[in-house]
Amino acid sequence: MSLIIAWWLSLICIPLLSINGRALQAYVSSNYSSQQLAVFFGIVLLALSFRATLFLIKNHGSRRLWHLLWFIPLFVVLPYYIPIIEERLHFIVFGLYGYLSMLVLPRFSAYIACLLLGMGDELLQWFLPDRVGDWRDVQFNLLAAFAATLFAQLSLKSSRE
Repeated sequence: MSLIIAWWLSLICIPLLSINGRALQAYVSSNYSSQQLAVFFGIVLLALSFRATLFLIKNHGSRRLWHLLWFIPLFVVLPYYIPIIEERLHFIVFGLYGYLSMLVLPRFSAYIACLLLGMGDELLQWFLPDRVGDWRDVQFNLLAAFAATLFAQLSLKSSRE
């Protein structure tokens, strides 16, 4: 039940971030430096990666830890090199949404939900007066969501073996 609640919260959070994004961005940028934000995003992504590692160990021992060879560079190293700090947020919110989608929805539905939300979020931004939908952001949304769903799928598949 708590996974479903977390999934709904992540689903609601994404459009809310789009709608209130500029005001939130102005507040955050006036109160925190880019270095502080980079550290914050790094800590969150490391924490999520650590949680994924614990999930693998708990459910599979060390047999499936090799998935971390692609998961951690994608979710920790790549965002570090993204120059626009706000785009790092895509890896957190869409990665979490994708991971939770795979845990609470059937596989095909999880991928469709990620596709629709990843594209729909940027479409929503085209209609907001202070936002602009961006294909680059769609790519980050889908990369994070699909990579996290794949990670969850591989983790779940291997736990059923």
